Amino acid sequence: MKTRFIWLLAAVAVFLSSCSDSGKVHEGKFPFLDKLGVTVTDRLLLGDSLTLPDIYCGDPGQENEVSGYQLNREQYDALIVPAGQDFSNDMALWQLLGVRDVGNGNTLAVYHSGDNVGYCVILMTYDKQGKLLDAINVRELHLVWRVNHDAPDDNNSFTLDSSISFDGPDRLTLHRVMGRCLMDYDNDLKSAPQWQQGWDQDYIINGKGHFVLQNQHVTQEKGQVDAYATMDFKTWDLLVCSLHDEDVMDVWNDYAALVESTYDPEYKYNPFPWDVAQLYAMNPGRFMHWMASHRGSENHLLRWFKLSPNERSGLIDEIGRLEDDGARQWLTGIVASWDDTPITKHL
Repeated sequence: MKTRFIWLLAAVAVFLSSCSDSGKVHEGKFPFLDKLGVTVTDRLLLGDSLTLPDIYCGDPGQENEVSGYQLNREQYDALIVPAGQDFSNDMALWQLLGVRDVGNGNTLAVYHSGDNVGYCVILMTYDKQGKLLDAINVRELHLVWRVNHDAPDDNNSFTLDSSISFDGPDRLTLHRVMGRCLMDYDNDLKSAPQWQQGWDQDYIINGKGHFVLQNQHVTQEKGQVDAYATMDFKTWDLLVCSLHDEDVMDVWNDYAALVESTYDPEYKYNPFPWDVAQLYAMNPGRFMHWMASHRGSENHLLRWFKLSPNERSGLIDEIGRLEDDGARQWLTGIVASWDDTPITKHL
């Protein structure tokens, strides 16, 4: 009996020791995570801010070391896979960085996926039962700038710093600093930034659990920032958007009007058509429904959509899913009229 008691005390000590670094276990606060066996401790409760994993630029001593909750197969299938292929990769690379109650019974979860070679940070929202409501990809490791395709090693820009601040139960701001660095691919080193620019994006999480962009603005500039790079920075940040919110299309359409008036028509490396293609791929149904509802001159996205490198057969399939006959006919006619000339000829 005494031996069993000593063994029990030892087991309890081991358990308490394993929890000492994590703090209190919050069982019942996020029932769908409890059901999946995800143990939420103090360490996994998001506070007022979250610094995203480091990007080194000119400092090889910085490493992308991430400490999070490693997802198993069941958890990955339930929490990540419903977001679709754009938000899923090797299951073994996914870690939960933290969770937060955002009101209306909904939960925000922040994930890290990847390693030192390449990674992204994903925000997802869930309802009480753990059903996925929305997702955004807030950062990828390598952003290779598309300014000089003839000498790509001389034109590379990267995210230098990034964090998220939480300004209330349903509000968050993404802070990002980006800049141009020269890249030594042989030694995997980046130079010190030649110039850099800071951006903030403010979101609310509405009752549906959707990330709704409220504001986007420059917070800092150092050095001589390239004009086209500034445009491309904003475009790239606009791809940090809700998977489902309909207002995303209006924000992009307003920005497309600015792109039309800013880019030199002879600037053949304008990346905007590729970005529009990525917006389409994010949620084809949302994109096509918006297009079909905006057939007049106020549709500034249409020109860029015509230039985007989308597969025609896939577009036709997506158009066929629209309920309105007139919308299907209009979009089918547009897609059928496109030629197969290389995209840059049209710019």
